[in-house]
Amino acid sequence: MDDPYSVDRRGFLKTTATAAAATTIACSAPEGRWRALTDEEGRTLAAVCDRIIPPDDYPGAAEAGGVEFVDRQLATREKDQLPIWQKGLRGIDATSRQKEGKPFSELSSEEQVALLKEIESGEVPAAAWEGLDPQAFFGRVVRYTMMGFYGDPRHGGNRDHVSWRMLGVPPAPIRGRLHEVPVAAPTLAKEGRG
Repeated sequence: MDDPYSVDRRGFLKTTATAAAATTIACSAPEGRWRALTDEEGRTLAAVCDRIIPPDDYPGAAEAGGVEFVDRQLATREKDQLPIWQKGLRGIDATSRQKEGKPFSELSSEEQVALLKEIESGEVPAAAWEGLDPQAFFGRVVRYTMMGFYGDPRHGGNRDHVSWRMLGVPPAPIRGRLHEVPVAAPTLAKEGRG
């Protein structure tokens, strides 16, 4: 009778190689709560997002899932853009450390706004940006913050439909999940006119 648990040499090597590859992939992912970003990059991005759409009576962009939106895009369909985001977020932090002596996320709201205005106008040291155009990167962050805040929550942002509630827009049904029930048209007899 053959032993169902026996493994030949080739099977053992194949299983070992697969396990090693899986371990390498798992260990290469950034540590922390994000799929593509590091915790430090996530903190910097959250602070920037909250200066673009700050919290008031409603949550700001970070609390509404703006960072989750960007992180999900960078971990899936825009993996090739991750190095640009990493350079840009490092550039923001490096500029902050040069000018204020601390990371961007630790600055006051007023200091963050002032620094972002300098980045937006391109009036920052080029060396901190590793060849990346600070103005172009800031424009990218603004676009993605808006997409994350106002977009469909299934993409990671707009948590609890916060921006749609703020605008008075009802949540859009996800196609295929809402079963509409036809409503009979009113007749004259039902309206008391018959």
